[in-house]
Amino acid sequence: FVAWGCRLGHSGPRERGKQAEAATMMNNGPARYSHKTRIGNWNEDLQMQEDKVRKYLDRKEKGQLMINKIARNMQGSLKPVGLTYAKDGLIRFGDHVMLYSVQTEGVLSTDVTDRDPGNIEAYSVTTSTVTKGPVARNVFVIMPPANDKKTKIGDFFTFGQPFVLKVNPALTTKDLSLASVPLSPMQFSKISKKQLVLMSVDNSADIIFTARYRDVQQRFEMDGQPVPGNAELVLQHRRTGKCLFTDKINYHNDFGAEYEVSCNTSSVANRKGILMHEKSGKMTSDNANKAETPSNYWAFLTATDPSMEKGIQKGKEPDVSVLLASMKKQLIQRAGLRGLTSIARVFRIMNDNFDGFVSESEFKKGVADMGVVLDAKEAKILFKAFDKDNNGKLSYDEFVLAFRGKCNKRRLALVDGAFALMDKTGDGVITIDDLKGVYKPVMDPEVADGKKTQAQHLKEYIGHFENVSTKDGKITLDEWRDYYSGISASIDSDEYFELMMKRAWKGL
Repeated sequence: FVAWGCRLGHSGPRERGKQAEAATMMNNGPARYSHKTRIGNWNEDLQMQEDKVRKYLDRKEKGQLMINKIARNMQGSLKPVGLTYAKDGLIRFGDHVMLYSVQTEGVLSTDVTDRDPGNIEAYSVTTSTVTKGPVARNVFVIMPPANDKKTKIGDFFTFGQPFVLKVNPALTTKDLSLASVPLSPMQFSKISKKQLVLMSVDNSADIIFTARYRDVQQRFEMDGQPVPGNAELVLQHRRTGKCLFTDKINYHNDFGAEYEVSCNTSSVANRKGILMHEKSGKMTSDNANKAETPSNYWAFLTATDPSMEKGIQKGKEPDVSVLLASMKKQLIQRAGLRGLTSIARVFRIMNDNFDGFVSESEFKKGVADMGVVLDAKEAKILFKAFDKDNNGKLSYDEFVLAFRGKCNKRRLALVDGAFALMDKTGDGVITIDDLKGVYKPVMDPEVADGKKTQAQHLKEYIGHFENVSTKDGKITLDEWRDYYSGISASIDSDEYFELMMKRAWKGL
């Protein structure tokens, strides 16, 4: 016992060291890591973060970010369009009109990015007070139903006559019509749960409406009379008998707070008493007490001046500006803004025999190869519009001028201002040395991963601006303007172009 006690009381150096270490840990707590120490699956987390950045930059370059989609939608939907002017103030089939709501004091509008989740392709309809001027999303075309072989474009539109309200061709190439489906547990309006109204590709009886005279006591007598513009009326869905309805029920979309549209006949109160009086013969069915409320009152708005007709497509011939806008839009959707800036590449794709000219057959084939949907007639119209000298073939200059157009003075001043910011040496060209002071390639994921050097990335960046025939590692003012002409071609609004340039180039 004494021997064991001596051993416990007089331990060796190793035991004493362990005891001291244990005492230190008890006093100081467990071991701590500095902010530089990596723990857990740090390599996987870093790789995932780099992949996210790479995907983000790729989507940004191709214009696929949500903010890009919203901006493109706003730009196309708010494009100014023409309204029909009628000297006699009467509405005709084929007229471009706005549909004004008395209740909300807004105009019928559609959002071609807000798609209904149903099986049939259809998009939301609202009344909007945000934009009351005639733009692509709130100007519609009055057309006869497909099965009406007697009515022609230009004929008077009369009370009680079936009609179809088509979307403006400047908004989309899709054949969309105002439609409503019977109320059911599966189909109802999003907020008020009334009969659903949409802009649909459907071509059934659901797209047919009739215009009824507002005063019920004169409604029967007015059937067959021409519908005047800017006059209050009721629009009735032919299949269900319900009237087009809107009230101040907020519906939020990319354009802000607008009002929901549905089909619901809103009549005055005391309906039971009215029916009893009709049964007893004390009252007839065409009495003022059965009139609809202002929620069902609408008016077709037409132009107050002939100059407001600018941009309306006459007859059935497709409008060149609409076809060109559609072609640009499809190129942007496939390849981002570079789909427009790389005009030389587009021209080379079309020029199969490399003779420096594009024939009509090459143009049609090239359009199809690029994934642009145009029928043979539309492609022929575009080719003739591009062929300014009518020699049956397109030169590079004709193609670029027709496809891109030229920047106006306001835009050109912004483009030249950005060039001056980049040209640090002031020698009239932008080189890699100029870029080093204002552009940071280290932010690119491939440079950060070591897959490319900064010099290689800068060289590729300059290559986006250069012409194919002059790859000399320098950007001239003409090349700079040529590049931004392609971007300018995809933007209708000068204000939006200016905002984009000032965001991209600080100091403008």
